[in-house]
Amino acid sequence: MLYCANHPTVETLLRCNKCGKPICMKCAVQTPVGYRCKECVRQQQNVYFNAETWDNPIAFGVALLVTLIATPIVGAILGFTGFFGILIAFFVGASAGGLLAQVIRWAVGRRRGRYLRYFALAGILLGVVLGSFVALILVNVFPLLSLPVIVFAFLAITTAYSILR
Repeated sequence: MLYCANHPTVETLLRCNKCGKPICMKCAVQTPVGYRCKECVRQQQNVYFNAETWDNPIAFGVALLVTLIATPIVGAILGFTGFFGILIAFFVGASAGGLLAQVIRWAVGRRRGRYLRYFALAGILLGVVLGSFVALILVNVFPLLSLPVIVFAFLAITTAYSILR
């Protein structure tokens, strides 16, 4: 009887089809060619990620800068439109997130990183919060208290995150 390499108390008869390491069903990842261990799958996925070390801070900075500028503008436009602001947010929010994701991808040279989306997400969230304070100082309106701005920001953030995956 074999025991899983990652869980020594679990008996198994399954092996990784690439490296031959004994794995249990918790550790097994089904691929088109059979079950593989998570390490072999991660090693295969590393081929697709070619980001440089400075790409993550660049993604953070670009996301922060763009949302810092856009949040007061969006807050001023959507904050005073009432119900129509929610409709505009539904129609334009996802497109704005897609545009932001493309700007971030352009800024990092179209390279892919395993954690690039998390840095971009942090930059977007921080930019929305700081941009709301900028709008509070300039226009005396806090955009994060407006439902259309919240809907717009949610759609933009989720779209940018999914595109940068």
